[in-house]
Amino acid sequence: MLRAILFDLDDTLYCEGDFYRSGFAVVSCELQRRSFGRAEPIRRLLEHLHFHGDRERVFNDAAERIGFPAEWVPELVLLFHRHTPAISLPVESADVLKRLRHSYRLGIVTDGHGDVQRRKLSALGVVPLVDAVVVTDDLGREYWKPHPLPFQRCCERLSVDPSQAIYVGDNPDRDMAGACRAGMSAVRIRRPDGYFRDHPVNDQEMPCCEIRRLADLEIELSRHSPRPGHGTKAA
Repeated sequence: MLRAILFDLDDTLYCEGDFYRSGFAVVSCELQRRSFGRAEPIRRLLEHLHFHGDRERVFNDAAERIGFPAEWVPELVLLFHRHTPAISLPVESADVLKRLRHSYRLGIVTDGHGDVQRRKLSALGVVPLVDAVVVTDDLGREYWKPHPLPFQRCCERLSVDPSQAIYVGDNPDRDMAGACRAGMSAVRIRRPDGYFRDHPVNDQEMPCCEIRRLADLEIELSRHSPRPGHGTKAA
């Protein structure tokens, strides 16, 4: 019987693009302060490079386009990582979590630099809406998804076996693969604006279903899994 639902954070509970837009706004203001143009065109360029190019090279490519020293890139990356994100939890996500929590134990397993992810969690105000949070970086870089340990650790904190839990995420290589390796079922969310929405799935690690928005999860649960009563929540 399903007793717990675990969630990815980025592009699952909120649009990760909002986080990048927030960080690019901070970096563009810094470049304006250093006399490399006006902030608004710089911000638009950074967003274009991210959403339509190699997002691992945004600041390197921007240095070539704008002409600021490439030696500034590590400093700008640090500024981006340390900024306080201007992001918010969608009403739909908050409502879904509140409804599901009446019947299931809820958790979050999120990848990324620990301090960055914690700032996201704080800005979103999502921690009080779930029963456990695992930031994979706290376990060590080698335990980032798709390693099964963070999924298993979250299940331990929820007092459920992985076989009694499902994981909802957007990235097939990290979320689907990690959940399957941990012994969990997985649901793939393919938001229209999600970065990995068109990423192929490994045939050996297929999700049990796909959804386009978080509210669809409740529909899928009612169709395919027995709904526990309130008394089935773990202590």
